[in-house]
Amino acid sequence: MRAAKPALLALLVFMAYLLDGCGQSRGSFLKERDSDYNITQSAKRFSSALAQKNYRVLYTIDQEREAAKGGEYLYPTLTLEINNPRISGKLISCNPTMALEMPIRVAIYNRLDGSSHLVYTNPEYWSLKHNIRDKECIGLVMLVARDLDEASDSIKKGER
Repeated sequence: MRAAKPALLALLVFMAYLLDGCGQSRGSFLKERDSDYNITQSAKRFSSALAQKNYRVLYTIDQEREAAKGGEYLYPTLTLEINNPRISGKLISCNPTMALEMPIRVAIYNRLDGSSHLVYTNPEYWSLKHNIRDKECIGLVMLVARDLDEASDSIKKGER
């Protein structure tokens, strides 16, 4: 019975960690940034900033147009699928389940007030989700996180 208490405590700590979203000081499951540009300009600026780091946009999905095909109304929303083949290949070799995260998906959308926003899954969450523990692999996750954060600066006036 004594062994069950530490296991239960460990489970409760882990659940609190998950519910906290990887800790507030390090971000959360999603990283969101307000843009000073419309969604088209934001996508171009973000893509251009990532291109300098050897990422490329594989696909751009116009979610508003796709919704209209189904008779639905949607505010302007783009989904970018981006990839850096050297990094993604290494991450997938760390754990094949990382293929679920590749290519990286980024959403750029408008809210009712017309403001534009960019959002993506915080790469730091991948280490939890895919049980990444290897030092080199964690370094790659942190590299992707930095690259996305730095590219996000491009959608703010005066930052880049």
